[in-house]
Amino acid sequence: MKLKSIKSKIIVVVFASVLFTAAALLIISTVSINSLNERDSNQLLEHIGRENAGDINKTLEDIEHSVDNVYYYAYDQLESLFGKLYGVEFRQEYLDKVSMLALSEANGSNNVESVYYRLTTDIKDNPKGFMYLKDQNTGEFKKIELLDISLYDKDDLENVGWYYMAKQAKEPVWIGPYNSGSLGMRMISYVEPIYIYGRFAGVIGMDVNVDIFCEEMENITVYNTGSAVLFDIEDNILYDKDYEHGLEKEKFSTTESTVAAAMRISLENNTPVEYKSSNGMMKLYAIKLVNGMTLCVVAPLNEINSSLHSVLLYSILLGILIMALALAFTYFYIKKLLRPLQELTEVSKQLTDGNMDVSLKYESEDEIGQLSKTFGLMAGSLKKYFDHFHSLAYTDALTGLNNKAAYTITKDVIESEVKMGRAAFSIIVMDVNNLKTINDTIGHEKGDILLQHVTLCLRQTFVGFPLYRIGGDEFCTIINDSSPQDLIDRLQSITAKKSKEDMELFNCPYQIAAGAAVYEKGKDTSFDDVFNRADKAMYENKKYLKEKEKQG
Repeated sequence: MKLKSIKSKIIVVVFASVLFTAAALLIISTVSINSLNERDSNQLLEHIGRENAGDINKTLEDIEHSVDNVYYYAYDQLESLFGKLYGVEFRQEYLDKVSMLALSEANGSNNVESVYYRLTTDIKDNPKGFMYLKDQNTGEFKKIELLDISLYDKDDLENVGWYYMAKQAKEPVWIGPYNSGSLGMRMISYVEPIYIYGRFAGVIGMDVNVDIFCEEMENITVYNTGSAVLFDIEDNILYDKDYEHGLEKEKFSTTESTVAAAMRISLENNTPVEYKSSNGMMKLYAIKLVNGMTLCVVAPLNEINSSLHSVLLYSILLGILIMALALAFTYFYIKKLLRPLQELTEVSKQLTDGNMDVSLKYESEDEIGQLSKTFGLMAGSLKKYFDHFHSLAYTDALTGLNNKAAYTITKDVIESEVKMGRAAFSIIVMDVNNLKTINDTIGHEKGDILLQHVTLCLRQTFVGFPLYRIGGDEFCTIINDSSPQDLIDRLQSITAKKSKEDMELFNCPYQIAAGAAVYEKGKDTSFDDVFNRADKAMYENKKYLKEKEKQG
């Protein structure tokens, strides 16, 4: 067809442009929507996996913390008196003390099934340790007879694996899952061996019923029809909606083998992966738990992409509608289409006047929408940098603890809680003895090293509590414990041991004086009231420690 006028040419050009633009927009929107859908589905699966893994890990980490607490107490009580372990009277008194703490820690968790401490098999006569098992009816822990380890082979995981594997590892270790021969249930165990001067003294541990994790698996929601799968450390299935009691990998069908292979790929790449099953394409995300088990969340790909299909359908229909409207109205509005210069001039004037404001609220799948999201990401990155600098402003450079500024903020928060009558806290104030002597005799550099050693003692003692350096050698912690004296005793025990180790380095002993005070509602009208009592108690302790040091 021969174009005879500019009008015809414009009609052809406009129509061709509309067709091209519609096709281009359809392609771009399809790719963008598909990319965003894949990203969002990956993020959702990762969020579901990490959130539920976090809940399970919280249970496991609570067990680790409880066993660690019993271990440190048992170790400290035994370290200087290891030779007396073979004396019946000392051993009974020692085990009674440790069992009290072990029961306290076990009662603090709803998930512990048993707690135990088995001394070395070198000890032939009773007592050889203790074991408490939770009564399933009352929920109380009752003492049961210790298993006779000598009756079992060292490779018998179900009965004595917890003892020999911990002894061989020489460090804390998770064991299982396994079928406990003595307790009659599927268990996982966290055990910690005690070695005194290289000599094995025994094993402390707690057991958890695997069924509690399987119950959590049942409650995990993944889209509408997805589910969760739990693998043990050897890739056996512990829980699946089709295998509530698990399935050994030797019995895997092609379906389970495919899921296990996808699990390993997801762990290796730390990203969701797609795989083909008998029910169609699936997407899976796997995350490792602290005890070596693997949690997987799985959803059908067609369910994940259901929203994508709807959006694409609407996009196609909209494109057809746009092309139809463009064809019908192009001719009638050709004159209006010839007025772009006026509009361009106005836009150019706005640009010349500097009107280049960018709104981050714009939401679309086109290029401007992508740019808006890019600005949002950049703003987020800047916020991270500001947060980083904020962190530096509230951290002590020498010790890595919270500094005086951070302490002041915490104090202000607690002060407001005191005024509202909602406060509940204790303060422990600490000061380092003999720091000035070390500074004056061997230099401030060694004094700085001493403060770093002191910091290690503080961190080992006040696990989970905030620590502040509020002066040169003055430290403070704020805890929610109404009986802080146990923590002070532990701190000074740890420090005394560390001071002996550091004698050659500093040429004199050091100790941490500490004083504590508990907030008393009705008596204390401010944060400073509690702090001043703790500070006074600290100075009394400081005086006591110095007098004790003089007496040798």
